[in-house]
Amino acid sequence: MKSVIVNLILTTALWAVCPVGAQQWANERVHDRVAPTEEAPHISFAGKQSMKKQLFRSTSASVTADFSCQSTGSAVTVWEEDFDDGAEGWTLTDAEDIVWELKSTTGDKAFSAIDPDDTQSLFIKGPDQIFKRGIATATSPQLDVPANAMLKGYVGFSQNMDNYCRLHISVSTDAFATSELLWNSGDENGEKPWRWHEFAVSLEKYAGQQVQIRFTYTAGSDDDMNVGGYVGDFTIDGLQITGVEAVDQVEVATGEEIAFADMSTGDPTAWQWSFPGGTPETSTEQNPRVYYTRDGVYDVTLTVSNADGSDTKTRTAFVKVTGVAPVAHILPPATFRYSETRLPMVAPLVGVQYHDNSTGYPTSWQWTFGGVSPESYAQVTSNEENPVVAYNFLHQQSVNLQVANEHGESEDATDVSVEYSGLITNFEPGDQPTTFDMEDWGTFPGTNTIGITAYAEKFSKPSRPILVFGAYVYFVTASATSLTDQIADVGVHLYTSENGLPGKKLDSTWWRVFELDTPSGSTMVGTAFEFNPKVIDDEFFIVVDGIPEKNDSVDVSFAMADFRDHGNTAYMYKDDQWVDVSTYFPAGANHTSYLIMPSIVHSVMSPIPTDRGPLVVGKEAGTSKYPFFSIYGYETPIESSADWCRVVGQPNGLTLDTLLVSYDRLPDGIDERVATLTINDSISTYDIKVTQSVNGVSAVEAVAQAPATLCPSVFDQEVTVQLPEDSRRLMVVDEKGREWYSRELSDVERQVTVDASGWAPGTYFFRVLGNREVIVVKGVKR
Repeated sequence: MKSVIVNLILTTALWAVCPVGAQQWANERVHDRVAPTEEAPHISFAGKQSMKKQLFRSTSASVTADFSCQSTGSAVTVWEEDFDDGAEGWTLTDAEDIVWELKSTTGDKAFSAIDPDDTQSLFIKGPDQIFKRGIATATSPQLDVPANAMLKGYVGFSQNMDNYCRLHISVSTDAFATSELLWNSGDENGEKPWRWHEFAVSLEKYAGQQVQIRFTYTAGSDDDMNVGGYVGDFTIDGLQITGVEAVDQVEVATGEEIAFADMSTGDPTAWQWSFPGGTPETSTEQNPRVYYTRDGVYDVTLTVSNADGSDTKTRTAFVKVTGVAPVAHILPPATFRYSETRLPMVAPLVGVQYHDNSTGYPTSWQWTFGGVSPESYAQVTSNEENPVVAYNFLHQQSVNLQVANEHGESEDATDVSVEYSGLITNFEPGDQPTTFDMEDWGTFPGTNTIGITAYAEKFSKPSRPILVFGAYVYFVTASATSLTDQIADVGVHLYTSENGLPGKKLDSTWWRVFELDTPSGSTMVGTAFEFNPKVIDDEFFIVVDGIPEKNDSVDVSFAMADFRDHGNTAYMYKDDQWVDVSTYFPAGANHTSYLIMPSIVHSVMSPIPTDRGPLVVGKEAGTSKYPFFSIYGYETPIESSADWCRVVGQPNGLTLDTLLVSYDRLPDGIDERVATLTINDSISTYDIKVTQSVNGVSAVEAVAQAPATLCPSVFDQEVTVQLPEDSRRLMVVDEKGREWYSRELSDVERQVTVDASGWAPGTYFFRVLGNREVIVVKGVKR
């Protein structure tokens, strides 16, 4: 986001008189952007010195609070260099084959697009031969730095040359006996082809000192020995050191960061800021950064103090914030995709959370979900910003989000795949499997000569904890002539994520090159790499390594998605570090995903129905039925937090079971007690809260109630369901949770005949929902 930097100048007594070196500063040539005219005269040194006295005010005995902002209206240029009058005062140190020169830029590289009056820039280019590479520097004269100063300027270059050369900007107070790196061209992001890169770096820590700035043409990312750079070129122009002066108000957009800085006098040692309506609303930093999410005009207050006292300054209506209409965007509970549909994959039955990822700071939300209501085709709505829902139906389901604020409204829609288990991928709809030919350097991803030794595919945190059983990697080629390459071990590994990169290795498996599966005709075939199942409840990686280095007799590669302009999930290990693929390849060909598909199963444990509340029972001893679903089963015995409450009986071996919760009589004199039953499926846990109360309903009656029955239990065309009293709804689902029948029941119905002629053969579960319990009966369609 665009940043507006609010600087408050901490003044010192250093400039009560003209400092040593000021005359040298005065005698150095200042290169103005235009020739002297009546309309645009040169600024004399006296004028600059006067300005400097404002920026370096002397202090008084007690503190006085004050602040301003470094915005368009407050910035004060205390030094500038555009090289139009040459490079007087600069020390230009060339390498043997690398020479600094002043050059007029033209065409797409013309700096006149930024400064119409510009005539030339400082330029350097490396030789084409690697053996001629070297290091060259351009060092500024001594420069005075005000408090909260910024060094700004432009460097023109192509990021595609980063392998071969880089430009560093550093600062020093001791003629570069020591120095600090301020900027590195290798850290820039964005479009790769040649363009002007604007930079702005803080010189705040050098306030009141004299410094020199140095530009260094040096080695690129492929030069581990720092011998120097070659091939690429850099152009430098529009340099400035700026300070700030007081303004009455700063105008920003919602979300636009403001970097406040202290302008107080008297050497304060403590700061207390107040930003009502801002984020954060308070700070004790000297120069905090704040942003606002709502329209309005906001006051800012600063209190400064030291051993001699304190002072407070409030600027009324100092920050004016103007918002924009929001742009809706849905962030699903997980962003990896079910391989069969390439839609985001979420778990059924259990609560999963959606997040509003809209821009523009909406103030109202309207979500609409399909597949969440127990009723077929009914939709569920929510006005929460980040709602939690539980899906009652599997497979493709719709999600819609409408957002609004005072500036307008927007809408986004997506579909998700609701699945218990399956293969997952980061391939999006429309992605085609491919490889990238790097010509003489090899194939990406695969055999190469540029030092890429491993590949990692990032997968998002799942919507529920999962077990990862292994992964399929889709190799395109796997050929080798030499025995050494044929028996090379290609490994696939499961890694945790640490700071967005592969962290700890959890498990591994290997195949040799000659054992890898490759396409059968035009059909991709995955090679299965099995793990000992591991529990994952966070972002994770699948890493592929061991692919032999490119030579004349080996060709091993696996598929990736076509390059696209978004959604990078691919990383590679190069030069002893993990590199985001989207930052490496040229613009327009720098985002992708590898065709790697982990095999997972969600931990799905839920009462039936899913919205069933805690179990409440009466004071007499008894046993209650509690229908419970677990896709991965559950461990026994079930843990209980209290001796008086327990689960009796054994699991039925099916995903849908009826737990029998047994409990003792409530002792006299106690009105209520609570126990927690903890169910563990080896992936996660689920707690059932059991409350026994003198006001609860006796479970003896519920157990004694006549159960539902099927006639016949094994059927062909139709089946009759005998219903107990208080039955209010009948549902029929198969073993995968898919609904085949649903009907609301009247108070007097005691049996229902269901037409099952269109059902597929298999096992079905008839769920009879009553006022106080759910009865589940199993039947078989032949």
